[in-house]
Amino acid sequence: MFLKKPLFIQSINPRTLFTLLLWLIIAWVLSRPLKGVGEFLYYSFGSVTNSAFENITHGKSSLEELIKAKNILKEKSYTVSILKTKIYELENEVEETKKLKEQLNLKRKLNYKTISSSVIARSADNWHKQIILDKGMQENIMQGDAVLTSKGIVGQVVEAGKHSSIVQLISDPSYKLGCKIQKKGIMGILSGKNNRTSLLEFIPVGTKVMLGDVVVTSGISSKGLNPVYPSGHPVGRIIRISKKKSKATDLYIEVKLFEDLNSLHNVLVFSP
Repeated sequence: MFLKKPLFIQSINPRTLFTLLLWLIIAWVLSRPLKGVGEFLYYSFGSVTNSAFENITHGKSSLEELIKAKNILKEKSYTVSILKTKIYELENEVEETKKLKEQLNLKRKLNYKTISSSVIARSADNWHKQIILDKGMQENIMQGDAVLTSKGIVGQVVEAGKHSSIVQLISDPSYKLGCKIQKKGIMGILSGKNNRTSLLEFIPVGTKVMLGDVVVTSGISSKGLNPVYPSGHPVGRIIRISKKKSKATDLYIEVKLFEDLNSLHNVLVFSP
């Protein structure tokens, strides 16, 4: 009448069966969090590891790019430096060509024999204001010849060698040159002061002289004056006028020379 239990169930103690089922339930419950912890650890530490690796790779790439950019900049700087040097050389060549052209035009303008010459040395001290030219008696340069440029007066040959000459500059205090104020025709004597300025002397107080007036050669020679230059050749411009303290009858007139005697390169030697 009653159904019989299976043989293996009959053989299991109820207490044992309960214990077995309890362990199965515990195992099932514990298996879920462990899986979550594993996934958490994998994604967390795995992500950090991957990020660190990517940062190292990116850092290496950035360093290589920085070194490459630095090398390119170095090459560009070197190229710019070379180009600046070339530009400087070309500017100098253009300036020298311009000066030579001006000298040639002056040479054609003058009705006297002129000899082109280059400055090869200058006096080391400030007292003896002299330069040395690369031409001398062999090239028909003689003692007493005048020296000038297209801009202004330079000086006088005081010693002529076979292939070189010594020139006393107009900046020398002992140098005396007959000059006049261009527009007014007022005569005076120019004496040296320094390589950029000279003094125009023997101009009486009360003479109408103005700042900016141009001073040119008078073309007149007399005892005590240096050689005759072509009349009307530019000398400089008046930059200062005042009364002399020691000699109230004459004005103190300072003239800025048109030619910068500190940077002479090419000159013309003038033989009247």
